[in-house]
Amino acid sequence: MATIIELPKLYENMDEATIGPWQVKVGQAVKKDDFLVELITDKTVSELEAPENGTVLAIYAEEKSTVPHGYALCAIGAAGEAAPDVAAANEAKVAAHLKATAGGIDLGDFASKAPAAEEKPAFRAAPAAKVFARQQGVELADVAAFCKRDMIHRKDVEDYIASKQAPAAEAKPASPAAKPAAAAAPKAAPIVVNPLGGQKGRVALITGATGGIGVAIARRLAADGATLALHYRSNPDAAAKLADELRAAGATCETFQADLAAKEGDPAKELVNAVVVKFGRLDILVNNAGILNDATVSFMSDEQWTDTLNMDLTVPFKLIRAAAMNMARQRWGRIVNMASDAGRMGSANRSNYAAAKEGLVGLTRSIARELAGLGVRANAVSPGFVETNMVSNITDKRRAELYREIPCRRFAKPEEVAALIAFLCSDDADYITGQVISINGGLCM
Repeated sequence: MATIIELPKLYENMDEATIGPWQVKVGQAVKKDDFLVELITDKTVSELEAPENGTVLAIYAEEKSTVPHGYALCAIGAAGEAAPDVAAANEAKVAAHLKATAGGIDLGDFASKAPAAEEKPAFRAAPAAKVFARQQGVELADVAAFCKRDMIHRKDVEDYIASKQAPAAEAKPASPAAKPAAAAAPKAAPIVVNPLGGQKGRVALITGATGGIGVAIARRLAADGATLALHYRSNPDAAAKLADELRAAGATCETFQADLAAKEGDPAKELVNAVVVKFGRLDILVNNAGILNDATVSFMSDEQWTDTLNMDLTVPFKLIRAAAMNMARQRWGRIVNMASDAGRMGSANRSNYAAAKEGLVGLTRSIARELAGLGVRANAVSPGFVETNMVSNITDKRRAELYREIPCRRFAKPEEVAALIAFLCSDDADYITGQVISINGGLCM
């Protein structure tokens, strides 16, 4: 028989909690004491664990929703067993909770006695719904009327906005039915290039521009008005597609092919020179390109060690060496190196990568001291786990384990990393240099 897991009382006077990220999804097998979901109250953050072995049959409480004590959160039972229907019981608990928090006033009766023109639904909104509605300029009363609920969640606000944006589609209220914990990645927002943006007239070279983070950086700097030099090594189709997208949005950009790790010649210098010849200047250098070549230290070959240090440390040095004088002559420049928390924390089976990234930190601080008086700022960004192809092969079980170690309970979005890099490339960051800024959800503090 299925076990229904309800919101427990975490302390004596707790009456509700906000649902954090679910670490499981419907149909997933769990073991006793596995981390199910994060519960957030005004006093604490707690991890709800599975009380027994079984399969997740249903998830009743949506992430970011606020629910009362006793609300059915999920159900665990035998694989293939039907999930219990708790909709009526959950609605009753919400109604009782609303009545209790209203100080004994029957909001429904009060509303029924008001003139018809003044009638408004009695509702309560979760904090996330209030904030999101305010940001979007949406009236919560309109959302309540749309979804016909007493308790409004952020998802209801999103559904209401979607119904207004696409009136031809059939608008449906949000369903309390179970949903998978991991939603599909949202499509990137359209690029809106600001011709008067803070980077207007500046040229930015982004290495590894066709990767997940590289694409996000390109889109963000394009939106800020920068002219872009998009470097790629072996994927001309992806580079051309990105360039077409940026040009369609009004940006100026060109693609540049280079095997920066090649041992013949000086491809880093040649790349920088090509950009300067094309655009007449170089203002921003984002060293984003890098490689992984994992092995335990006992079995790591000389080639694995040397190739990784070459690409992840020597290549950025050569690019900086080639770009620094151009920036110094202009008395303005921004260099952002992509470090990694693998270096700051250490990373098993990845000593070559960690060593290169920590070496890059030392390089960043050294050039920051050298170039500060010439108007050039150099900083490093140190991401933790980011939702890119690099983490796509992580199993659900391992992902859940990692989420448990990250206070924010998720991986970063490439756009969040790009936003930090864009800030460091801006005039607003003129007094920031020689810094290493982690963006890791609290994994490394």
